[in-house]
Amino acid sequence: MDARLQPVKNILELNSALLRRALDGVDPDTWERRPNDRTNNLAFIACHALDARFYLMKLIGHERTNPWQTLFDASTDVTRMKEYPPVYELVAEWEELHEATLLQLEELSAAELDADSSVTFPTADRSILGGISFLAFHEAYHVGQLGLVRKYVGLDPVVNRGRPPSP
Repeated sequence: MDARLQPVKNILELNSALLRRALDGVDPDTWERRPNDRTNNLAFIACHALDARFYLMKLIGHERTNPWQTLFDASTDVTRMKEYPPVYELVAEWEELHEATLLQLEELSAAELDADSSVTFPTADRSILGGISFLAFHEAYHVGQLGLVRKYVGLDPVVNRGRPPSP
């Protein structure tokens, strides 16, 4: 693996561990419960994070099929989302996708990382590496939202005493 990817890989691994922890013990009612009418629920946030991880895979040249793509495409916000995959199915898909992501990152060459991205992200770095880095940040942002909503609905916090779960 290109050494420049190691910090990003570490972030993706931590994101994955935190996402699993955020969804641990979530029942079907809690999965879809919104804190208020202006806030997303755990299900919508997790679906968005999963979809973004599929997008990262596409950016690095690995076509992998999102089993809920048509559902996600039809729902640009939580008010339009009429159906969600069960939490256990989403977590299982996340696990497989996460492992595939780590394997795909191992295969990227320096030239591939330095290539211009065909997608513009809100960062000055227009390379594939810049896109990967932005998407890792984006994922962390949404994993943080999962932690906040989880705590709001009365579940244990994702991080206890400043120590996150190990990846």
